[in-house]
Amino acid sequence: MAEQRRFHFRSLVAVVLTAVLWIAAGAQETDAELERFHRVDDLLTALEARPGSIIADVGAGDGFFAVRVARAVAPGGRAVAVDISDTALAKLRERATRENVAVDVVLGAADDPHLAAGQFDAVLIHNAYHEMTAHEAMLTHIYAALKPGGRLLMVEPMHETSRGLPRDKQVAQHDIDADIADRELRDAGFDIGQRSDLFVKFGPGFPGGFWLILARRP
Repeated sequence: MAEQRRFHFRSLVAVVLTAVLWIAAGAQETDAELERFHRVDDLLTALEARPGSIIADVGAGDGFFAVRVARAVAPGGRAVAVDISDTALAKLRERATRENVAVDVVLGAADDPHLAAGQFDAVLIHNAYHEMTAHEAMLTHIYAALKPGGRLLMVEPMHETSRGLPRDKQVAQHDIDADIADRELRDAGFDIGQRSDLFVKFGPGFPGGFWLILARRP
C-alpha cells in the first residue's frame, strides 16, 4: 500500500506539471486545444485505431486519451482504460458517461495492468511509464496482452535539464530518456519501429518535449 501511495502521489505531481506545460505552450484548457497540443490524431494513426480494434490505455488517469480511443474503435471495437488509482478511474467513468462513449475500466496493480493475454491490437502508455516502479513486470504483462504484431505506443516527457542523469534521477524529475525506454523495450522482447525524440515540444522556457516510440510484439 505504501508503494501505491507513493505512485499515486507522483502521478498527481506529473499531472500538475503536465498542466503547467500545456499552459506554457499556449494551449487553452479545452479538449480541442489539448488534442492539437498532444497530436491526438497522430497518436490514433500510430495505434492503428479503427472500428473493431481492441486497444488499452495503461496509466489512463481521468481518461482524456481513452475516450478518444473509444471513439476511434467504434463500432465493434473495445477501449480498455487501466489505472491503479480508484479516484482517477471514478473520474474516467464520469468522463466516459458525459461524453457518451464505452470504455471498459480496469483497476491495475503497480506491476500488472491485469489485461487478458493475447487480446489486444495495441496499447498506449502516455506520460505514465516513468511513474511505473515495476516497469520490467509491466512491459512483460503488456507484451503478453498484445496479439502477435500488436503495437505498444509510448509517449513520455524529457526536459533537457534531466538529460544525462541516471534513470532514478530522471524519474524523480518526472522524466525518462527515450534511449532508456528503447533499451528496456528491446529487453522485454519488443521490436522498435517508429521513434521521434521530439514528438511534442514543451512551451517557451521549458527546453525539451515529449518523445514517442512505437514498438511491436513480433
